[in-house]
Amino acid sequence: MSRQFLVINHSSTLRKIVRTQIRATLNDTVVLEAEQADEALRMIRDRQCHTALFLWDQALPQNRELLEKLAELPEDQRVPTLVMTTDVRSETLDLFRQTGINEHLPWPCPSETLAETLNRICNPVSLRRDKRHAFSHANFLLEQRGHAFEGTLVNASLGGLLGEMPYSDNFNWSLPATASINLTVDGDSYIAPHLYCAVVQVTVIRRYPDFSPKMLRISFNFLQIPETSRQTLERAFERAEAAQDPGENLYAEKITAN
Repeated sequence: MSRQFLVINHSSTLRKIVRTQIRATLNDTVVLEAEQADEALRMIRDRQCHTALFLWDQALPQNRELLEKLAELPEDQRVPTLVMTTDVRSETLDLFRQTGINEHLPWPCPSETLAETLNRICNPVSLRRDKRHAFSHANFLLEQRGHAFEGTLVNASLGGLLGEMPYSDNFNWSLPATASINLTVDGDSYIAPHLYCAVVQVTVIRRYPDFSPKMLRISFNFLQIPETSRQTLERAFERAEAAQDPGENLYAEKITAN
């Protein structure tokens, strides 16, 4: 499982420098970027990252506002935040602590120092895992560049989905797509549309006689989930967990994400 780091700063040049430092020493990462505070908060609330790296600039008043908004997030939406700063005065560090941020790093710093700090506060072994749920009646629809692709849902969580679909030359596995999930739980239908996602892994599970791919099993990570779709999935998952009668038209199983 890749660790996802969010680099926050108004300067694309500074974000690129930090991204390059991370990639120089860590090979299990996806580096995301946010220029504005609202964009960063949305990505954190949508659980698109495991850790946020905030390049502090004392001259920008919106930086303090971002720290305060991060501190106001509900506990289940917060992520570890590392402030990288050239200002290590005691009053500045006190400000970080007052807003609930205890991790800071003098910057610029060697790539190895940054890697050691990230490994300490975002250990890949201890990453939060989303519970995945499997249903007896579930499918998904992918849309990409004017094409639609139907598949069978194997399992899903708030972090992504695992599904099976026929191979198609029209689907570009390197580009994001929009997914819609349709679940049936105890006779009730739950539809969660507009799930912006990206391919994580593709496995060929069936082939034609000439060994060309026929059926694929694909793992997707959600990059963005609309609030209404999130609520729909949460209701479906809660309903699945609550169903205990084996005679019901439901099969729900918690699976630990690999």
